[in-house]
Amino acid sequence: MLSKLIVLAILAAIGAYVFRLTLYLDVHKRVYNHKPGPCRQIEGIMHGSEDIVVIESEGIALISSGIFYMSPRAENVTGNIFLYDFNKSEYKVEPVTIKGDLDRSNFFPHGLSHFIVDGKIRLFVVVHSKQFEHSIMLFDYDKNTKTLTLIKIIKNDKFVRYVKNSIFTFYLLTSSYPLYLSDLMILSHYQWINSLLFYITYNINYCYCLKRIFIEYWLILSDYFNQDSHWLIRATSSPNGVIVDRKKEHLIVSHVNEEIIRVYKMAENYRSLSLVSEVPLLTSSDNFYIDEDGALWTGAHPVLKNVLYHLGYCDDLQHYGPSQVLRIVFSPDWLSWEVTEPYVDDGRQLSASSVAVHFRKQLLIGSVCRQLVHCDIIHRSTITN
Repeated sequence: MLSKLIVLAILAAIGAYVFRLTLYLDVHKRVYNHKPGPCRQIEGIMHGSEDIVVIESEGIALISSGIFYMSPRAENVTGNIFLYDFNKSEYKVEPVTIKGDLDRSNFFPHGLSHFIVDGKIRLFVVVHSKQFEHSIMLFDYDKNTKTLTLIKIIKNDKFVRYVKNSIFTFYLLTSSYPLYLSDLMILSHYQWINSLLFYITYNINYCYCLKRIFIEYWLILSDYFNQDSHWLIRATSSPNGVIVDRKKEHLIVSHVNEEIIRVYKMAENYRSLSLVSEVPLLTSSDNFYIDEDGALWTGAHPVLKNVLYHLGYCDDLQHYGPSQVLRIVFSPDWLSWEVTEPYVDDGRQLSASSVAVHFRKQLLIGSVCRQLVHCDIIHRSTITN
């Protein structure tokens, strides 16, 4: 009798895991294409547009491309920062000239953020190398010459950390796993928040399993950086994109595996967080952008099983993942919200959307390792509640 109960318990546990895995991989989900207006692929970019920052005063966007992170890339894939000009209707990007002492063969940008002080545009870039070495590079952007000049390369032991744990995901594994830099958000010219990514490598795809977030304090004294770091969240499920509201009072974090975003109230010194709300999206949100009206925009992965397979073969055009853009408007107290869906594509126009920015009735949508798409917003319901 006892043996039967044990067998039933084991079968129940396996069934529960398979059910949760089915939900996690979105096996039951489908997408149906719709757009906010005319959309087209942007000329000049084809190896990814993973993150986008908008320099609103200039009407331009800077875009990271050529991510070397989820899987090995084709030999012709290079890391670049591209510029898109919202002031023109040319629907193409141009590469930004990068000056300074850096190894371009190992320059694969990922997360972006920027800060403007005294009219100077400073760009912070999460960079990976082919050897999976990780750093944050600081550049000054010259709007007249459209160049980025390297100011500083920051490396730190916390940019690669190892955790030893037992995780049952596809396989039962007990080992040490690396956590790598993913996204960042600038709070001031010497403070920013980073997220760390933890992933396991398989032959067929890459599974996000755990991430962590910490805040870094780099005290700038002329050209000298005095490091002080403080953990904000020690362990949580799959934090990915991070952004701070325009008042710099709330931190918003996407949780890929849970398919939710969390909103935290930040202390005045940014050294502690308190949870305000959780937004269940039932889709895997990636990176964020907050527009001039305070609306939160995100690129998302609505069917994770397709996206995971696609990310294992980024440069194989036979594989693609669906894309989704969400617009989220919060109440003043951040306790309620309204979610709309301006854009969905089955992956043929845009594969694996990673970020979406709304600027001057235009929508620019990036992808992890393929296209960049621009849409004209002609349906007012897209940007109104």
